[in-house]
Amino acid sequence: MKKENIILLSSICMIFSACSNNGNTQLPEISVITKEEMTDIISEEFSVSETEAVMNDTSAADTEISADMTEELVSEASRLMGALDYIDCIGGGNIPKDENDIIDVDGRQYARVCAQFENTADLEQYMTENLCNSLIQSIYSHITGGEEPYYIDIDGALYGYVTAKGCGYPWITEDGKPVISITDVSDEGFTAVTKFDNYGGECEMRLDIVFTDGLWKIASISYDGITF
Repeated sequence: MKKENIILLSSICMIFSACSNNGNTQLPEISVITKEEMTDIISEEFSVSETEAVMNDTSAADTEISADMTEELVSEASRLMGALDYIDCIGGGNIPKDENDIIDVDGRQYARVCAQFENTADLEQYMTENLCNSLIQSIYSHITGGEEPYYIDIDGALYGYVTAKGCGYPWITEDGKPVISITDVSDEGFTAVTKFDNYGGECEMRLDIVFTDGLWKIASISYDGITF
């Protein structure tokens, strides 16, 4: 049965119910609704329903986009965390070297590096592709700079300072993946919060990540109340 027929039938029922059992009660005044007015009412109700449906669809789409964005940012953060860990190991001398190819330079021993870097330019490029210059200068300036850099070029090849191997960030993982939460998302960047094993104890780290020079990079890291 059509909706307008149901409404008209309901109006007729109201008329009969208004009469008393002896039929002497005066009928109330009833506003007559024309077919055109009824059509407008029905159309308006349908329009509201359709608007609500569109809003619900839009809300679902926004939720889906937000989930996709979060997944993308977690992926970028995970990749940068891997680079940060590797660079920290490099800064601690923990990189494969040929201990049979050692050259003494001003009383310091350097062994030829056996990694993907051919020279200091390659090493510096890797750092600048993943870290902002402010963070490099704050923690890792000794890698290729300063009076006693850890890595130098000798005859066009990369050599690394022979020292105790250490450093790096052993990330706390679940199912083989680091646990990362994303906060403070903006047009300029976002913050990734994670944890690492700091000499036997869990330590939370905040990584401020920005999009610059067409790349995602770590601008700063914070843990133990210190920001680098």
